[in-house]
Amino acid sequence: MEVQIKNTYDKKLKKDYQIIVPNQMIEEKINAYVAKIRGNFSLKGFRKGQVPVEIIKEKYGNSIMADESDKIINEAIKKIVKDNNFKLALSPKIDIKTFELGKDIELAVVMEIYPQISEIELNKIKITKRDAEITAIDLDEAMKKMLKFYRKWNKQDAAYKAKIGDSVNIDYVGKIDKKEFEGGAAKAYQLELGSKNFIDNFEEQLVGKKAGDETRVKVKFPKEYHKEEFAGKAAEFDVKVNEVLTAEMPEISDEFIKNNFGLESKQKLEEAVKKQLESSYQNVARNLFKKELFDFLNKKYDFELPVGLVDEQLASVWAEVEEEIKTNPNKFKNDKEKEKAKEKKREVAARMIRCGMILADLAQKNKVEVTSDDINQEIGKILSRFPNQEKAVLEYYQKNSHAVQQLKGSIVEEKTIDFILSQPNLDRKKIAMKELDKLWSKASESE
Repeated sequence: MEVQIKNTYDKKLKKDYQIIVPNQMIEEKINAYVAKIRGNFSLKGFRKGQVPVEIIKEKYGNSIMADESDKIINEAIKKIVKDNNFKLALSPKIDIKTFELGKDIELAVVMEIYPQISEIELNKIKITKRDAEITAIDLDEAMKKMLKFYRKWNKQDAAYKAKIGDSVNIDYVGKIDKKEFEGGAAKAYQLELGSKNFIDNFEEQLVGKKAGDETRVKVKFPKEYHKEEFAGKAAEFDVKVNEVLTAEMPEISDEFIKNNFGLESKQKLEEAVKKQLESSYQNVARNLFKKELFDFLNKKYDFELPVGLVDEQLASVWAEVEEEIKTNPNKFKNDKEKEKAKEKKREVAARMIRCGMILADLAQKNKVEVTSDDINQEIGKILSRFPNQEKAVLEYYQKNSHAVQQLKGSIVEEKTIDFILSQPNLDRKKIAMKELDKLWSKASESE
C-alpha cells in the first residue's frame, strides 16, 4: 500500500502531479496516533486512558487526519523533487480535490522549476566601467552651487532690468481657457530666473522686466504633467513684477567656513566637497554599470522563466503603480493604456528575475557567499534610515525569515557585481563628470 503519484502535465518549467493517499493508509496512521495518545487521554464521563478508540476518532478524527495526511503529502512531494532532481522556483501549489474521512485523499500539485542556465563567460561581458574624472572646474562649480544657499538678495531700483540669475518678486494669476484654475495664483512670490522651477519658458519671459511692470506670460503644461486636467494644455498668466533682486555671494573667509561648515579653511571645505562628489559619482558609475550589465545579460542569455515567479515579481512592481493611481486616478486614460503599462512592467519583472538568476548562478559557481557580518552590516544601514525605530526594524527581521532571504538575495547580487567588477579583462574608462551625468540620465529614461 503506497501513495499513488502520477505526472499529469510535463513541460520544461512546469510539472503537474496527481497524488492519491489511500484511505487504508490514513486509517492506519489515525489508529496508530490514537493508540499512542489513548493511555493519557481524558474525556468527561470516562476514566483517564479508558476512552474508547471510536469516540476519540469521532471527536478528533478530522484534525488527526489533517496532521497525519500533511506529513504523508509533504513526504510525497519531497520524493518527487528528489527523484527528479528538481530545483523549485516556488513552493508547490497544492489543490485538494478530495479530503474526507473514510475516503482516499486526492490532490493536484503544481511545481515550477528553475531553468538550466548556460555557462556565463565572464571574459565575454563587453561592458565598459566608466568612472567620473573630477576636475578643478567641477569642484569649483560644486562649491558655487553649494554656496548659493548662503546668498543675500538685494532689492534693485526701478530702472534695473531682470536677467537670468536674478530673482523677481511677483504676483500672478493663471488661466486656462480664460478661467482661473486652482493653484495658479500667488502674491509676493520670489522666483529665481533660470531655476526652472516654473513650467515651460515662464521664467525666460520675465527677463528684461522691471519693478512695476505688468505682463502676460504664455506657456504650455507638459504632456506628462502630474495633474491630468492640466497636462498638455496652454495657459496664460497675468504677472505683476513687484521687485527685482540680485544675488550677493558670501565672502569665503575662514570665519564664514568655520561658522557654517565647522571646518578650518577653504582648503578643508574643498576637500570635503571633493570627497562627497567622488562618493556620489562612484554610486552613479556603479548604477550605470549595473544597468548596462543587466541589459547585456537579459539580451545575451534569453531563457524561459517560471511564470509564477514572474507573476510574483510583477505583483511587487505593480503595487507601486497602484499606489500612484490612488493619488492620481487619471494616470491612465483607459483600461487598454493601463494593460499596456502593465505589460511593460512585466518585461521589467522578467528582466529582474532573469538577471537575478544569472547572478545567483554566477555566485554559486564562483563561491560568492553571504556572511553573518554582511547581513549585520546591511541591517545596520537600514537601521540608520529609521531613527528611533531600531527596535521595530530588528524585530521585523528576527520574525520574518522571508525578509531576511530577500536581504540575502540583494547582498549576493551586489557581491556578485563586485566580483564581475574585479575581473582583470573588464574595460575601464575615465570620463567627464557631466558626460557620466548624461549617460545615467539617458539610461534612467529607458526604465
